[in-house]
Amino acid sequence: MSQKIIIDAGATKTAFAVVHDGVVVCEHTGKGINPNYTSDKDILHVMVNFKFNESSYGTAYEVFYYGAGCAGWENANRMERLLQSFFPDANIHVYSDLMAVCHALSRGRRSIVGILGTGAATCLFDGTYVENRAPSLGYMLGDEGSGTNLGKRLLTAYLRGQLSPELESMLLKIYNVSFSDVIHCLYRESEPNRFMASFAPFVRNHLDDPLVRKLAIDAFRDFFSIQKSYYEEAETMEWNLSGSVAYHFQEIVREAADHEHCRVGEIIEAPLPLLVKQ
Repeated sequence: MSQKIIIDAGATKTAFAVVHDGVVVCEHTGKGINPNYTSDKDILHVMVNFKFNESSYGTAYEVFYYGAGCAGWENANRMERLLQSFFPDANIHVYSDLMAVCHALSRGRRSIVGILGTGAATCLFDGTYVENRAPSLGYMLGDEGSGTNLGKRLLTAYLRGQLSPELESMLLKIYNVSFSDVIHCLYRESEPNRFMASFAPFVRNHLDDPLVRKLAIDAFRDFFSIQKSYYEEAETMEWNLSGSVAYHFQEIVREAADHEHCRVGEIIEAPLPLLVKQ
């Protein structure tokens, strides 16, 4: 039997679903992909590890790939080429990760759509097409409110000696990283964005600490403040969000949005469950 495959690729993980007549017959989760940082070899390795059994599930005739870093034509074309080499008989459709959220949540409505995961991004979706998009500057120059940004703010406070002794002790117990370890991981190892994002759960679990709560509020306020400057209707239009950070921090995300006069509608952890139903 023939199938379609939907792939939702973020910087931290890539989710696969094989769908037949609206029913998911196979699921798999692999390492994250962002063509801005991920080599062709590593991208193909993720695909190889995708547990797709052709004899059991049939040949894929359409592949819908929604990926971080695929808003520009260069990366989109690169991903299409790589996917075609892995699925030679399929029609390949490559979209940005934001378009996955647009397709999952818009229901034909005009809204601002955003992702708060390892990275951060927004666009203005008119119900069919992306009408406008704020520039995505990545974790070094932007991504305010993302998991990477939250981790960066926490690590900065730690390295500057601003955490309470109790909080610092808990951080060291969980992550076992010294000052020199952090510097080494940030400046000598690959993918420092993932290293920083790994500290986001610590922020979430210690929001009762005044410094950590302020750190998180400031990160999300910066997200809304900076992103809304690109949309004239930002304070009157609904914002729909997706991503692990948006979902697990949703109470404080909504609080930050209120501070910045933005109205948040739906928040989901991932668009894939909604995409497979369409």
